Amino acid sequence: MSLRVNDMQAKSGLRSGKTMSLLASVIVALSIAVPAQASDTIPQSLIISYRTPPAGRPRLLSTLHRQLIPRLQDLHAKGKLAHYRVLFSRLVDANTWDALVILEFQNQAQAASWQAIDAQTPAGLDAKSLTGISTVESTVSDCIGSGGQLSGGLDPIYMVIPYDYFVPTSDYINYIRSYVEPQTNGWIKAGALNAYHIYTARYAAGRSWMSLLLLAYHGDDGLEQRNAVVAATRKTLATNAEWTARAHGKEHVRTEKAAVIPP
Repeated sequence: MSLRVNDMQAKSGLRSGKTMSLLASVIVALSIAVPAQASDTIPQSLIISYRTPPAGRPRLLSTLHRQLIPRLQDLHAKGKLAHYRVLFSRLVDANTWDALVILEFQNQAQAASWQAIDAQTPAGLDAKSLTGISTVESTVSDCIGSGGQLSGGLDPIYMVIPYDYFVPTSDYINYIRSYVEPQTNGWIKAGALNAYHIYTARYAAGRSWMSLLLLAYHGDDGLEQRNAVVAATRKTLATNAEWTARAHGKEHVRTEKAAVIPP
């Protein structure tokens, strides 16, 4: 999916001077773009999750606005970061993250720039801000699939779904191509979904997730259509023998974990 960074920054609720409600709003993506090609040596993506005790959520949201986002904007302006998006969960939930940052690198120099920052300010935050955060997880990742385009219309409403899988990564990618993407592309065609990204953790052992599905719905209306559109799309795909076979065996491929879902 493709969108110029400046276009998204102009639409984003994160632009300077705009106040966001902690429980009524989600920090939307500042940039959605076609990911760089996967590489064995260059981290394509770095996905950072932040957790804080419930009482610390207002402080974390403020820290993202005042400290992390300006840092990411500066890195992008200097060509040291290809793309980035920042998400904040609408509701407190002990089973999920409070904030999620996705960084995209085009080359080793960009990855090294972030590593240098992380060495001095872990996860992009100063020592004072980190004292209020209970857990940070940084996952080097590859984007193995994407579709749709975020431009014009309503700002997206996000859903982020983590998975673990039980097969070799190459088999899981085949599963994504033959089972998942026919559905997500169908949701886009139906008008409920704007776009999606699918990530796999490069070094997944011991991680809280092995695969991550990022869905950008067409506003609250798109999200409300989710169940109906899923059912209709699956009914259409049921005539496809390969898809049906994958559907019957998916419990042997992956397990779904707790999603971050707006209210």
